[in-house]
Amino acid sequence: MSDAHAGDDRIDAATLAAVQRALVSWFAAHARALPWRGEAVSAWETWVSEVMLQQTRVDTVVPYFTRFVRRFGTPAALAAASEDDVLTHWAGLGYYRRARMLHAGAKAVCERHGGEVPSDLAALRELPGVGPYTAGAIASIAFGLPAPLVDGNVERVLTRLLALAGDPRENPLKTALWSLAARFAAHEDPSTVNQALMELGATVCTPLAPRCDACPLRPHCAAAREDEPARYPEKAPRKAPREERWTAVVAEHAGSVLLVASAGRWEGMLVPPMTAGHDGRAEDLVDGVEGVTERGVVVHVLTHATLRVRVLSASLRTPPKLGVLVPWDALSTRAVPAFTQKVIAAARSTEGPTPTPARRAAAARPRRAR
Repeated sequence: MSDAHAGDDRIDAATLAAVQRALVSWFAAHARALPWRGEAVSAWETWVSEVMLQQTRVDTVVPYFTRFVRRFGTPAALAAASEDDVLTHWAGLGYYRRARMLHAGAKAVCERHGGEVPSDLAALRELPGVGPYTAGAIASIAFGLPAPLVDGNVERVLTRLLALAGDPRENPLKTALWSLAARFAAHEDPSTVNQALMELGATVCTPLAPRCDACPLRPHCAAAREDEPARYPEKAPRKAPREERWTAVVAEHAGSVLLVASAGRWEGMLVPPMTAGHDGRAEDLVDGVEGVTERGVVVHVLTHATLRVRVLSASLRTPPKLGVLVPWDALSTRAVPAFTQKVIAAARSTEGPTPTPARRAAAARPRRAR
């Protein structure tokens, strides 16, 4: 096992060159056909794809990417859009701060660089929301610059290739991995080398069941020689997501649903009126409701929290004083997160009310004869 303190000197020049050749050859034969790959792809499209791919699966991103760049094909197009329009086209992809930062980045590109994504690594780093990874991805993939990048896939490939001990999220290993990535990117085709490292980690050198038999780097891989590739990287276990309980009211009036602007995790997007806990009353959340019906509990899983939302449906006697009424058939045109769609679907279920645990218990108790 190598010492993480050793950094980029853990691989000699000859071995590095052999690994780079293997990566380039493998990528040419096995790279997935994705809409953000190819010579015709712009630097802007590379940027959009890299932001969308952060903490999100490729198959999830593809339709969002296609729809997003069709609407916002240039930084100028995104910069000129309202935040509501941007969030509407991002709705369902999650991690909405990414959309806001991309919006801010597009504005900065228009203000500082005439609407053209800069090719200079330092200039990229100065854009809102562009960190070391995103800057390295844009610089190397779009402009062919020898810029390093390290994401979860790259750190997995490199820690296994060299059997590097330690948590890659912490120094000194974090610094060593960026130093190694810089050596890998110092190649005549850094775009392909970097993409190959990420692709290999995504499709072959996977977290739990790496396909070592299909890996082009197996002859050079220290973890494969140890016969325990899944040991690396040695990440400390993440904390279990906390559980949150909420009550939400889906209130209808004249073919529309009442929604309010979220000030919390879905800032600027539309959600049903909500309150913490499972004992909230619809009458306390929305004025003028009637026909309140229990619709059961919806579970919505986020990275750091699991939301258990008690859903109530109701009607409004008069138009609301607060919030906005959105026609049912216009929900797809508004900035509505997947969470809201899920709660609304539960409230409008044709299967009828879903009893809460308390109601199921009450229903199961024998009734007294009259």
